[in-house]
Amino acid sequence: MMAAPDFPDLSASDRKILKALQENGRLSNADLARQVGLSESACWSHTKRLFDSGVIRGVRALIDPRAVQREIAVLVGVVLDRSTKDSFADFARAVRALPQVMECFLVAGDVDYFLKIRVHDLGAFNRFHSEKILALPGVRQVRTFFVLDEIKADGPLSL
Repeated sequence: MMAAPDFPDLSASDRKILKALQENGRLSNADLARQVGLSESACWSHTKRLFDSGVIRGVRALIDPRAVQREIAVLVGVVLDRSTKDSFADFARAVRALPQVMECFLVAGDVDYFLKIRVHDLGAFNRFHSEKILALPGVRQVRTFFVLDEIKADGPLSL
């Protein structure tokens, strides 16, 4: 498990900036400054500090998965054959290299990991399952859940 970064204390202005950028990451600094009630230079200083300290990890476009033929979402629970630091590290390293895996969570409970995977269709998932998931280091058991409807995805953090 990674050590927690040492983040700066967030001011009210920082929180306003974070909220605004979560809603629209394309805001210019001038528009952002106007929206949060700061001068452009003060807004730039706050925003730069948020980026430099890692509070804001990046800005990217959210693409409709249907537009790029990745409309099928699958949640996969994975149980490893051993619960050791090395087996978890090996699994995590291997799963990071798989672009079809959108998210991966180490969890407590009946499985060790949950993966969120995006593929084009059932055949693509079947190939990915047999060629990639089962080949991940230490995999003992896999439980697959096909998403029927995405009610809420990629929501902003509550500030």
